[in-house]
Amino acid sequence: MAKNLNEKFGVSVFVASNPEETGNSIGHGLQIIKNYCKERQVKQFNVYFVGVSNGGVQGLFAFEKNPLINKALLIGAPLNYNPDLIKKALINFNGEKLHLICGDKDPGFGLFKLYSELENEKIIFTAFLNVDHVFSGNTELFIKLPEKYLF
Repeated sequence: MAKNLNEKFGVSVFVASNPEETGNSIGHGLQIIKNYCKERQVKQFNVYFVGVSNGGVQGLFAFEKNPLINKALLIGAPLNYNPDLIKKALINFNGEKLHLICGDKDPGFGLFKLYSELENEKIIFTAFLNVDHVFSGNTELFIKLPEKYLF
């Protein structure tokens, strides 16, 4: 996915570990971006986020502390982690667009439907038929998700 985005759009890709307390976290990556742009006096830049599974939830929580994210794509985020915090983070998302993707065969699909009541022009929920949590047999679809929903 990262290679495809780099080759097709020329974007730099930072791959983070989770949870946030690790040395290679989402917050750490965003701090690197801020420092890089500050040093080079880049005042306007776009940060797009792709979070897969737990990375989606960790990203959602990091957005409130790091409001640099213009657009975000959360793929198969386990929305049962802490429903009250997730709902709060979705409501408080201050970027341009937040797209949540889930397959109907994902164990978290039931909760995905419950959160979809928060859908608006900025927060969009998309469900795929016959797709499980790891996009089994749908690798090409998985790789192209950011291309379709962020760019």
